Amino acid sequence: MKQVTYLFLTLILFALTLSSCKKSDSNPQAAESISLKFNGTLVSSSTPIATYYKTQNSLQIVGAFGTTSAVSLLIANGVQVGTFDLSNGEALLTYSTGTNLQDTFYGTAGNIVISTYTSTTVSGTFQFTGTDPSNVTGTITEGKFTAKLISQ
Repeated sequence: MKQVTYLFLTLILFALTLSSCKKSDSNPQAAESISLKFNGTLVSSSTPIATYYKTQNSLQIVGAFGTTSAVSLLIANGVQVGTFDLSNGEALLTYSTGTNLQDTFYGTAGNIVISTYTSTTVSGTFQFTGTDPSNVTGTITEGKFTAKLISQ
């Protein structure tokens, strides 16, 4: 009788162990984020905003880093997976290090790469060189983003 009870308890323990195993999600959702290096210094945020403007068929992605710095990425006239270059007007990129226009670097060369674009999510990378109104150059490298998409 002791053997049967011991075997029964072992089987119950084994069954509980198997049933408590959690299946892994084969399609996990990536966390929202935007990050970049400005002149070699990393900044990041977990609250990017990505807005698709239906009437203009354009996409704007904005990320704020603290209270004074922010990045804005804009793709106009045809949003899709692909590469969008500043030099031919497909994209517009800015990075602000303060609250005044004098603190804003306007992209002069670089690109945005959209790697995922669905009705709910957009993700990709970006890099650019820009100048501020005083003609000081700033460089954005290792830019990447993942954001929920808002349609307007």
